[in-house]
Amino acid sequence: MALWTIISVIIAFTLIIINFRTSPAIWFAHKIWAPFLMFILGAKLSIEGLENINPKEKYIILANHTSFLDIPMLTAGLPILFYYVAKKEMQKIPFLGWIMTASGIIFIDRENKNKAIRSMRKAGNKIKGGKNVMIFPEGTFYANKEKLIPFKKGAFHLAIHAQVPILPVAIVGATNIWPADSHLQLKRGNCKLIVGKPINTKGYTLNEVNDLLDITYKEMYKLIP
Repeated sequence: MALWTIISVIIAFTLIIINFRTSPAIWFAHKIWAPFLMFILGAKLSIEGLENINPKEKYIILANHTSFLDIPMLTAGLPILFYYVAKKEMQKIPFLGWIMTASGIIFIDRENKNKAIRSMRKAGNKIKGGKNVMIFPEGTFYANKEKLIPFKKGAFHLAIHAQVPILPVAIVGATNIWPADSHLQLKRGNCKLIVGKPINTKGYTLNEVNDLLDITYKEMYKLIP
């Protein structure tokens, strides 16, 4: 896994240097790095609800956060390309943080409000430029957590500002393969993505952030078995 990710980081940075943009590296991460990493890990991925994705639409994709495997699962499984918005601590993870950096991940410093605002503006510019953005609204994961912990509001401010649909996605079975409390004790197994129906944000104002958050939370909660 480490060797493949190191090779992938070199390829991704080479693509960026050659093309002067991150989109080829994003394509590489989605189509080659993540699927082969899932194969190396022995993670058999299935997907439900693909009919809910319109490839011509742009989304803010929101998923529950359960494990380090979440990122390879989403990257390999969803049939649309997207940019992640993730906490800056993810950048420090060996191998995984490297490929995230190489593929144009937007990292958020949650301890610095001004830097966090600038990061969300970068995410907004991606959307305005016709890109999909992926956010974990829980903000983190840890062992033995509840089905869903309370969502942070940043993703919903962004969705209302951009007036693009929210695409809820449930991650199931990741912790059976890559436990939340372990970096090295990995197991082979089955995992699943469940894609829900898009949630329309048009007409919402920033005064209704909490309403949109509550609706999304309930929809995502229903998706998780």
